[in-house]
Amino acid sequence: MNDRAPLSIQTAKFGLLAAILTVMLFPFLVMFSTALTPTAQIYDFPPPWFPAHPRWTNFLDVWSYVPLAQYFANSLIIAGGAMVLNAFAAIPAAYAVARFTFPGRRVFLHAIVATQMFSPVVMLIASFQMMTQLQLINTYWGLIFINAASSLPFALWMLTSYFSTVPREVQEAAVLDRVGPVRMLWDHFVPIAMPGIATTMIFTFIIAWNEFLFALTFINDPSHQPLTVGIYGFIGRYQIQWNYLMATSLLATIPVLVLFLLIQRRLVAGLTAGAVK
Repeated sequence: MNDRAPLSIQTAKFGLLAAILTVMLFPFLVMFSTALTPTAQIYDFPPPWFPAHPRWTNFLDVWSYVPLAQYFANSLIIAGGAMVLNAFAAIPAAYAVARFTFPGRRVFLHAIVATQMFSPVVMLIASFQMMTQLQLINTYWGLIFINAASSLPFALWMLTSYFSTVPREVQEAAVLDRVGPVRMLWDHFVPIAMPGIATTMIFTFIIAWNEFLFALTFINDPSHQPLTVGIYGFIGRYQIQWNYLMATSLLATIPVLVLFLLIQRRLVAGLTAGAVK
């Protein structure tokens, strides 16, 4: 009886996990099924769970229907640039907030969190006017700056918690060695906090990769449009090409998925460090 009780609990846990996983993967299964549906059957009712004659060439056709390769390149430039710019701004700032005491430190941290309460729509008009005056409309730099600024509070808050987990003995040993603050940051704190830095930078990359509103507003030139705006081209006035829209959406998830797989260990270590803090 005692042996069966733990077994039943384990079975219930696996059953609950399978149910949660099914709910989470269901949208992707619908996307995959729709992406393989021929155009003539896309509006059939009731819709089949899986097309009888799947059209795998839909994943190839989208590359010729829209300049998908250019959209991918634009998104990589914008998201990568925002991630790098965010790192150069957030790492020193988070190090200073975490390891130095100054008046208003706690108020500053709470103010940073408060900025995340505002929707990007609130800042849209002011941001557009600023980008127009700086002549950054229809440029990569405009989206790089606005995406980096939008995710900077998140990155600063996350990195502050990671730098706070570094043992104080590391800082004391660096002070005894007469190491300056800048060298102390890059030689001692950054290597130790690298899992947390990698985790934060991945999230900032994903935020910029998925951003749509600012890209739609600031970019009118098709040669500079990112993937999120390019996918919008499959939505017409009278018809939506759902099969090509879903096929492109699935292709858009591949870079993020590859990024997660490449640094999976660092990502798990960074998330664990943040949870402990």
